Amino acid sequence: MSTDARALFFVRPGMVEVRHEALAAEAGKVLVRSRLMGISHGTELLAFRGELPAGLEADASLKSLAGRLEYPLKYGYINCGVMDAPGGQRVFAFYPHQDLFYADPGELVALPPEVSDEQAVFLPNLETALGIVHDAGVRLGECVLVVGLGVVGLLTSALLLRSGVGELIAVEPHALRRELASRLGCRALSPEEPRLRERIAELTGGRGPDAAINVSGAEAGLQLALDTLCFEGTLVEASWYGARRVSLELGAAFHRRRLRLVSSQVSHVASALGPRWDKRRRLELALGLLPVLDPSRYITHRFPLQRAQEAYELIDRHPERVLQVVLEP
Repeated sequence: MSTDARALFFVRPGMVEVRHEALAAEAGKVLVRSRLMGISHGTELLAFRGELPAGLEADASLKSLAGRLEYPLKYGYINCGVMDAPGGQRVFAFYPHQDLFYADPGELVALPPEVSDEQAVFLPNLETALGIVHDAGVRLGECVLVVGLGVVGLLTSALLLRSGVGELIAVEPHALRRELASRLGCRALSPEEPRLRERIAELTGGRGPDAAINVSGAEAGLQLALDTLCFEGTLVEASWYGARRVSLELGAAFHRRRLRLVSSQVSHVASALGPRWDKRRRLELALGLLPVLDPSRYITHRFPLQRAQEAYELIDRHPERVLQVVLEP
């Protein structure tokens, strides 16, 4: 017996469509009915804009994303639903935007009653933010610069403030996001502010930030972080640029100040943490932090799945209006 499902596909640059798929029961798997899906603005915009690296594997660590990043592409990894079984356990799945699907029970994350669906859609981004903070290795009282205040930037900032940073400076072009960061306790600045680099130096006693984190997905943000870091400071680059090339000026500050440039990517845990941390422990911590941080307030727009084209066009054309967009089946 087959069941009809609706799934979102990126079919070409600038175009998505919802297609019907016939599902057949699979041994050892459970049927999940989606209740809420989250769009990962950074990664999925690369797919929407046609900026994914040709031929790259989607994500070897997730079975639901096996295959190449090629059109037509069924992609996404934020799906909250309920198991179609006695008891109706609410679950989170790293699964594409699809309203009905079969999944291995071992790959589902059971959601406790205190975690709402609206909070659960932030689980992958909060795990990403935890990995960034771990990779940055910031110590108590140090100053940190965060460039980019999308969802990952805001969650990273919230975690840094909880960990006891001395001063957290955030740079973001959109006023809505700067306001949210200010409420967290950040010193939020616009990249258009006159003498921005001098202002960052003043706020850090002339030293520059001890560490910087770039989640802007922009070349200019990466360069700003490099230019303002203190001597032997660390820059964590958490953006994914896809097929875009990035040019940097490395002849001055980067070389003379002995700066460290570190890549952070959520599929792995830093080897230095290996004896104590693994992905399961990090994910469990993120799950426990969801009701504490309550990132559901960052949801700015909701669209039914069949209007997904409008959702991606909004994110692409008007980033100043949006923070987190969700799809409802």
